[in-house]
Amino acid sequence: MSAHAHNDSGHAAGGLQMGHHHVSSAQMFTNVLVALLILTVVTVGVSRLDFGAANMLIAMFIACVKASLVMAFFMHLAWDTAINKIVFLSSFLFLSLLFIFTLADSATRRVDHHANVIKTPVDKQWVHPAALEKH
Repeated sequence: MSAHAHNDSGHAAGGLQMGHHHVSSAQMFTNVLVALLILTVVTVGVSRLDFGAANMLIAMFIACVKASLVMAFFMHLAWDTAINKIVFLSSFLFLSLLFIFTLADSATRRVDHHANVIKTPVDKQWVHPAALEKH
């Protein structure tokens, strides 16, 4: 008889279980790789087209889809607990808030603000101060 007690799952009684292991197939990883490569080609193709102000939104959407694929399948979030999914999805919420506030700030700035306008034109050429001392 062994000195260690074991439960039905084969772990020591009272021992810490680190969760279940999910075994993914090579076909699944290949499918995700092909999807990521296709999205990369789409990203390059979209970058060569001019959609005006929507260029950044389209690029960020494609990047979010690619990041979601990586997180879901390579980081095994598709098979993880709900709390981990919530934490990762909330990071997208905070990232979107960061972009919204940054874009709102830059959209409300005026280029022709009085602090950015030169009030008097420069009529002389600049001279180094050492050259002024010689005169």
